[in-house]
Parts: sequence; C-alpha cells; structure tokens
Amino acid sequence: MVEPTPSLPARVHPGHDPHPSSTRPIKEAGPYIAVAVGSSVLFFLLFQPWMTASGRDGSATVNAFGRIKHTTRHLNLWSESPPSNAEIDSVWAVLAIVAILIAVIAAIQTILHRSEAAETITAVATLAVAVLVLIDVHNLDSNIPQVRDSLGMNTDLSSQLGLAIGALRGTSDYPWPGHEVMLAPSELTPWAFASTAIAIVSAAVAAMRSWQSILRGITAVAARLV
Repeated sequence: MVEPTPSLPARVHPGHDPHPSSTRPIKEAGPYIAVAVGSSVLFFLLFQPWMTASGRDGSATVNAFGRIKHTTRHLNLWSESPPSNAEIDSVWAVLAIVAILIAVIAAIQTILHRSEAAETITAVATLAVAVLVLIDVHNLDSNIPQVRDSLGMNTDLSSQLGLAIGALRGTSDYPWPGHEVMLAPSELTPWAFASTAIAIVSAAVAAMRSWQSILRGITAVAARLV
C-alpha cells in the first residue's frame, strides 16, 4: 500500500511576507503622513491673526475668515459720522476648511491602504487648499486699507473733542502740527506667511508623490471622453 506523500509547505522567498499587510510601509506612507500633519496644522492656523492694522482710534487683528477683533479709544464716540466698519469676505477660508478636511481624510486613506484614487484626491485637495489660501491672503492684503481706515478718526468737531479729552487724560497724544507720532504698521502677520508655506509645501509633496496616479486618472478620463 502506497502512503500519500505529505504536502510540503510553500517555499517562501527571502524578504517576502506570506501575509502582506494592507498597511503601507512607513517609507511609502511618509509623504502622506507629512501632508496629513501639515493640513491639520493649517486647519488651526486659519483661526490665528493673519493681519494686523492700527489707526488713531485703536488697533485690530483679522483671521483668515475675516473676523475682526479690535480695540478702540472712543475718539469717535460723539461723532455723527464715524468711520464705517470693515467687512471682509470669508468664503475663501470656508472653502479652504472643506478642502483641508478632504485632504486629511484622503491622506489617511492613502496611508492605510494602497489606493490610487485616494492618492489622486489627496493631491487635488492639497492643491485646492494652496490656491484658496493664496487667494485668501491676497484678499486680506487688499483689505488692509479698509481695516486701517475703520480705525481712523473723523474730522468733525466731535472727534476733535474726543481727541482733546484723550490727550488731557493722558490716554493719547494730540496731533499738534510738527509733532511726530509713530503708529504701529498695518500688515500681514507671520501666521499668514507660515500658512501659505505649509499649504504650498503640502501640495508639492502630494503632487510629486502621486503624479503617476494623476496622469493615469487624466488618461482614463480622456479615453472615456474620446
């Protein structure tokens, strides 16, 4: 009677894992970890002051959403026509928040699983974030004069009276002719420049890591259209 030969275990090649994990190696996932961390940091930076402005009546800080926090000396308290309040559009920052959330979720999906679709979404989302942040920074920069003017003072008698009372109380200097007064600058803050740098670097990292997936996606869409 011939006994059956026991089956031999499958030969395992050196360096080959017979049970491959769906988790991506750290070396491959590193760029997407950086993108996820950078986008998360950028999310919180959007709420920091991106612009500062100052005038005779006080100072103000503005975040990426156009929210203004200001102090006032009440020089225009009795003025019949005080300077108008500044209004800054917040749509670009809101869109940036949405794009950041998409980028973080897609980056995490790319880290955990080998997905070309997630890689492409990450690259596109981070590129959208960079563009939206640049537009938002330009929007804030173009509105610096408006914010600065809202902190100025009117030229009517009531404002002059408020300025004189402030000078008598020692809370402000009366602008006598020839008297030099140094005002704080109205400008973008380092938070705005840091946010712009993070957004651009994150987009560049994601694009360089997944450019092949993006090209394949564009080719597939073009083939369907043709």
